[in-house]
Amino acid sequence: MTGRQKNMAAREFLSTGVTIDCNASLKLRAGDTIFTNLYNPMFTLLSDDVGEHDLLHPCCRPEMYEFFYHNGAGHPNCLENINGCLNKQYPVIHPVNLFMRTIINPDGSISVEQPLSQPGDKVVLRAEMDVRLGIAACSVSESKCNGGKCSPIKIIIEP
Repeated sequence: MTGRQKNMAAREFLSTGVTIDCNASLKLRAGDTIFTNLYNPMFTLLSDDVGEHDLLHPCCRPEMYEFFYHNGAGHPNCLENINGCLNKQYPVIHPVNLFMRTIINPDGSISVEQPLSQPGDKVVLRAEMDVRLGIAACSVSESKCNGGKCSPIKIIIEP
């Protein structure tokens, strides 16, 4: 990789906003593409057992826990978990929140509801570029997001 390619790679990241824009939808469906901030295809969603994922919420972080639940100090959170596995310090990350169910009401308000997914449900993604992937299992047990109970996730990466 040349110096210019490394610099471009450091500036390119998953973008839910661009993904919404390019797919013209707030929802992902099998066949859709997840894009980078530079409008490059990053992943293709090949199959999806549930069809309900959140593209709106940023990673949870201590400030979010403090704001909503008054327990931010020391609470496990996705921002710190993903930053830790990427060995970076992003101030905000806007991920694809797989299986997270966010309802958009007619008046524009949103609510996070109990997920539709069941144990064993899966999504299959194909990488469309070389990626450095940071993944976190959601640690919000305080809301309906995880049905009130956090659980492990299984990730399988095949060449």
